[in-house]
Amino acid sequence: MSFATVFRDDFKNTRRSYVVLGVIATLTGFVSLITYSVAEFHDDAFRALFDVSFFFFLVFPLILVPLTYLSVAGDREHGSIKHTLGLPNTRAEYVLGKYVSRTAVALGAVLASVLAALLIGLGMYDGSVDVARFATFAAITGLFVASMTAIFVACSTLTSRRSRAMFGVIGLYFLLGPFWLGFLPVVSLQTVVTTVADLFGATVSESTRGWITAASPTTAYLSGLEPVYDGVIGSGDYPRVTRNYAVEGSREIYQENWFNYATMTAWGVVALAASYARFRVAELG
Repeated sequence: MSFATVFRDDFKNTRRSYVVLGVIATLTGFVSLITYSVAEFHDDAFRALFDVSFFFFLVFPLILVPLTYLSVAGDREHGSIKHTLGLPNTRAEYVLGKYVSRTAVALGAVLASVLAALLIGLGMYDGSVDVARFATFAAITGLFVASMTAIFVACSTLTSRRSRAMFGVIGLYFLLGPFWLGFLPVVSLQTVVTTVADLFGATVSESTRGWITAASPTTAYLSGLEPVYDGVIGSGDYPRVTRNYAVEGSREIYQENWFNYATMTAWGVVALAASYARFRVAELG
């Protein structure tokens, strides 16, 4: 028994679940609907990816919740984890196997939805379909999904109760997404930063605010999609794309694409490592 066994067993059990079918069907359905709707207004199929990206950052993490929150906490509450770890498996192999199996399912959903969008693009859009743009979009989205799955599985690793895992994962979604980017009414990360600065009689520079905003994996994902629109930004063909990705003057480090990809990777790695450090010594009985 090893990582491969944990991965195979968990993947086999997961793919039989209606949750998995729901995740793939929901994601593919919404992405197809968005791509179909945008065809009425634009000739280039890749323009639909701009709208799809906002669905991915805002809704897809919520779709990941039922796939991830029970990954470890469910086994701990049911007691089945004792059997798994009673075999010659280390706790590290167990956590890694769980993460990789759930990520594989999530990546499968991403590939299915992007493929559906590509096929709709080939059939409904007047302009030529740039497959490379779709492939780039799928790769960057895959990194984002792998990062968020790691964060959610890490949360599940920290508790032995299903309810705590669920509320923890949902809380992380709101923290790293709507709250961080300012989508929540009244309160957001920037309002908190401003309030704290005012209490101490300090001011926060635009550069500092930029660093803070860029530190979320969600922000990093949206910013990191810039290569998808290479050659389009600033051309005047798609003003909304230009507004979101054009940078005036010299770039800050946090505006570089490599920084965005490193941010997403760091969130996933650190979350899993930190949760494992606690799980390694946790009492499972």
